[in-house]
Parts: sequence; C-alpha cells; structure tokens
Amino acid sequence: MDEILAPPSLLNAALSPNGQQLACLWVERHGEQLKAFVLLQPADRPRDPPTVVLIGDYDVQRLEWASDERLLIWVNVHKDLDGKVTGMRAGDLFFEVPLNRVLSMNLDGSQSAVLFGGQDSKTMRQEFDLSTVIDFLSDDPDHILMQAWDSNKGCLALYKVNTSTGEAAFFERGAQGTYSWFTQNGVPMVRLDANRRGTVVSMFTRAPGDADWKLYRKLRRDELEKFADIAVVGGTSESGVLLVSVQRDDDDTRVIRRFNLKSWEMGEIVASHAGRDIDTVFIDERSNLVAAAFTEDRLDYTFFDPALKAHYRSLAKFFKNDANVVLYDASLDHHRLILWVTSPTQPGSFWFFDTATGALTPLGETRPWLRDRLAPMSIVKVKARDGLDLPAYLTTPVGELPGPRPLVVFPHGGPEARDSYGYNNFIQAFAAKGWMVLQVNFRGSGGYGRAFADAGRKRWGVEMQNDVEDALAAVLATGKVDPNRVAICGASYGGYAALMGAVKTPAAYKAVVAIAGVTHLDDFVANARREDGPDSPVYEYWVKTIGDPVADKALLASNSPALRAREIQAPVLLIHGNRDGIVPVEQSQTMSKALKNARRPVKYVELKWVGHRDWDRVTTKTILTETIAHIEKAFA
Repeated sequence: MDEILAPPSLLNAALSPNGQQLACLWVERHGEQLKAFVLLQPADRPRDPPTVVLIGDYDVQRLEWASDERLLIWVNVHKDLDGKVTGMRAGDLFFEVPLNRVLSMNLDGSQSAVLFGGQDSKTMRQEFDLSTVIDFLSDDPDHILMQAWDSNKGCLALYKVNTSTGEAAFFERGAQGTYSWFTQNGVPMVRLDANRRGTVVSMFTRAPGDADWKLYRKLRRDELEKFADIAVVGGTSESGVLLVSVQRDDDDTRVIRRFNLKSWEMGEIVASHAGRDIDTVFIDERSNLVAAAFTEDRLDYTFFDPALKAHYRSLAKFFKNDANVVLYDASLDHHRLILWVTSPTQPGSFWFFDTATGALTPLGETRPWLRDRLAPMSIVKVKARDGLDLPAYLTTPVGELPGPRPLVVFPHGGPEARDSYGYNNFIQAFAAKGWMVLQVNFRGSGGYGRAFADAGRKRWGVEMQNDVEDALAAVLATGKVDPNRVAICGASYGGYAALMGAVKTPAAYKAVVAIAGVTHLDDFVANARREDGPDSPVYEYWVKTIGDPVADKALLASNSPALRAREIQAPVLLIHGNRDGIVPVEQSQTMSKALKNARRPVKYVELKWVGHRDWDRVTTKTILTETIAHIEKAFA
C-alpha cells in the first residue's frame, strides 16, 4: 500500500512556447530529505544527455514554462521564514497546512523569484494558496494572471504578476463566493461564484465591450466538480466566442458548441461522438482547437487535423491499443507532442513524439517501482436482465493461485460518473491482496448520453442495483470467482450501492464497506433543500433523480438502506469525513445507529476534518487500511 500511495518521482513534463525545449520535473526522496531538479533537453535531440538544473530540498509539485527562457515551479512550503510549521488552529487542535507557492527562475536556476514574494503585505505573504494561474498570457512573456485572496475585501482578486520579479499588480476583484475566472486574451470573460457548499455555481459572463457582469445561469456542480448543464472548455480565435461542453434538449450526448457571450446564443456543434459524451478539448496556446476527448472504454479523440489523427492511431497501436494516450502538450505547429500514457498496469509515463521524424522518446515513468507488478484489467460486456448492455471491467491479480479467487464488487460514485479502463489506487490495493475487482457502469452512469443516464432516474436500489447484481452473476458464471468470498465496497453513490446490495441480496456478500455513502434518501433530499434552497438546481436534480419527498415518499423509504438495516446480514464498515459538504456525515451516523439497533455487526470510522473528495495520502491510507482489514477478516 505504501508503494501504491507513494508520491511520484517524475511529476510532469512541458514543451517551451517555441517548441524547442523539453523540461521534466523530478524529485528524489531519501526519508524526509528531498532533492528536486529539472532535466532540460533540446526537442530536436531528445536523447542527448540532459542539462540538470538543481532546485534543492523543496516539495515541488509541477512545472510550466513562463516563457522560452524562464520556468515556473509549483512548491509546497511547510515552514515559514521563522522555521515554524505552517498550518491552522481549530480550538486546541493544530493542522499542518503547507503554503502553496510558485517559484520562477531562469533555465540555469539563477535569478529566482517567488511570485507574490515582493508584496509588502504581511497578510498576503501568510496566505495558504498563492499558486493559481488563471491565464499564462501567451502574448506577454513577462507576466501571468493569477488569483489570490484579498483579506481586506474578503474575496478573491486577480493580479498581473511579473514572472521575473514576482511583483503582483492588482487587476480585478471578484465578488463574495467567486472562486475562478475564464479569460480570453487576458481579459476575464466568465466568472464562477459558488455557494457555501460548492454545490451551486453562478456563472456570470461579460462580453467584450461590456462593463458589468451578467448572471447567465445557476449550475449544479457534482461531487467530481463537473457542471451538469454547461461548462466552458476553451477559447476560440474569435473575440467573445468560447467553446462549451453542453447537452441541450435536442442533444442525446454532451457535445462541444460555440457560445456567444454577447447574445448568449449557442452556435453549431463543433465536436460530437455518437453515444458518448464529450467533456474536454485539447487546445493549443493560440486557442486553436486540436482535438475533443471522449471515453469509449479507453480515452479517445475526435481530431481536427487529419495528419495528427493518423499519428495518434499509430501511437495507440504502438502501445498495443491497451493504454490511455493523453495529449498533454503540443507545439504551436502541432509537430511536437508530449504524451501522458496510463493503463491499469501503468500509473503514468511521459513520452515525446516528433511528427516530422516519427521518433517516440520515453521521458520517464512517474512510479517506476510499480513496473511489471500491477494487476491487469479486462473489458467485460454484460447483458442486463432486461437486455441493456452494461460495460464492465474486471481486474485479476498477478500470479497464480489455486482455485477460484475472492472478489470485491466496486460500484462507482456519482451516480452520473463512470468507470473506465485505467489505473486506480483502490483497485490495485485490493488486487495486491489477491482479490479480483469488478466495476460496472450501471444504468444512470454518465458518459453514455441522456437515455442511459435517464434510465437510472428514480431507479436507485432497484434497476440500478439489478445491473450490479447482473454483472456479478456474469462473473460468477465463469467459475473464476469464489462465491463464498465476495465483498462490495464503494464511495458516495458507490457506498449507497454497497449498502443497498447488502439489503437486496444479503446472501451475496460476506463484507460491506460504504465510504461517505448515502443511506437515508428522504433526509438526503431534505438536506439539499435546506442547504441549497427549494429552487436550486441541486434540489431540482435530486428530486428528479431520487424522488419527490411527498409524491415518492414510499419509494424513498423503500430505497433507503438505513430503513432496511435488519435485512443486512454481512458485517458493515462505514467511513465518513466529518467535513463532507456533499453527503452529510449524518448519513453514516444514521446508518450506524440503525445497524446497531438491528443488532447487526457494524464498525463506524469518522475522519476528523476530512471532506468528500481529494483525500491526501494519509487519509487515503487510513481508508484503505480499514477497508482491507474489514474485508480480509470476512474472507478468512
């Protein structure tokens, strides 16, 4: 587990703006000691011995090019100038929290400067996060646009920062709740303001020539921080026109359209793929659309450059059509690419590809110590009992063991998220114990268009759960799984599915793990109404997806594991962070109490100061340790 969760040694790679130089950020770890450095190579000779630029004992995170002659390095600072550990207090408790900063330097490491480091304000120097870049200002190599907290006004503001001196000049102030902007040619065009929980986002627009911001729409933001209705994914070369991922009434899937900020009109479809949602695009530094991404089982692209499409197909073939080949960076002429390659057995590696020579050069692996040690995944096509096709994925541990294997069923969260063919820490940790792992994209999952998602509306605990059981039955029928050693584990909606699986088919599972799971549907919907408002897109979504508290009261009760605890036979582990803003911690508390009252075996672990997502390594290890111990005991 420590090896799986260990931080990477190669953090990222980047091409200089002119496409002439490669930079890779590395870090060596020797106990508490760190040695960070950059490897620089000419792009036309990528196999030459690199130039090493030593950064030193810094907790570096990533790098980008500020200009052809200057680098930006993101750093976590754990001690202040007086040597005191940075953090915050809550009563008598102290939590270590690093300061997030950006270091700028020349290519030989000289003339370094900390961005915002030249500010006179002591308050700003003490801010935890001064690392968010909003716009790299491709036409201004000496400056970038960054956001930082304005403590005097109690909101975020934009600053134009000199990358040579670190000096920041005030640019524009946001409103209370503003958390991000989207710019075009260095000018803020879209502003995003979130409510307290971060579940409702107000999207404001300001077209070229307009003085004031105008509210376009309030949007629901899901647990993966994706917008349900519309999301800005890129700019265009036309002023005031952006690219958005959107699903209108006449669209079965999410597509990419042009969006006019002045008229708020949606233009023609720029990119689409039959039966699959398109959520992201790859755009070069001049706002030229290169490709639009979608997921079949692996990542794929719709290309706008036929030559690049042919190259990509050759690259996919080189990786045996068994990897996710991500367009990570590109020169303006698109002749040179940096690729980020992952697969179930490869947590990540960087490659450089030159279209002119056809040369593909490895830049390094993020976690080389896991090479040839991870469990492979296979794609399984499952037919639901009503005939619906369900994509599923089965991970099989490395090595031979006599007899059928134990299995962990691992439903995803969302529920309008999806599983895909790729690397996952939890899956590999389970596989390292010798357990197979089954994932299924049940009806109601995202990524497959409107009809597939709508098939899960008000189907929690019934048809959606049937899909999980049908996938399990299909795998059991192969004879490769020990039916007496099957567990179910999930987080968020996956936690709900784990509990509801134990209710619906109690004899199927020997152990149940629900992490931050929904357990009492009526209480969950009521909380959304109370926290976000009865007219909010969040409450409207949950009523549509789970059920109306009045009209569907019986449905909500029938599909609530907390109200059916007596039907559960297997021992249950509940894990929940007490700072969860998506699924209230009371959901797991209620489930724990219900199981205890029903005299069913249950263990409840409440994690202090932990939210719904973005867990750090310590929290992730705690969750995995508790989960594996619980399942292992049941399998013994």
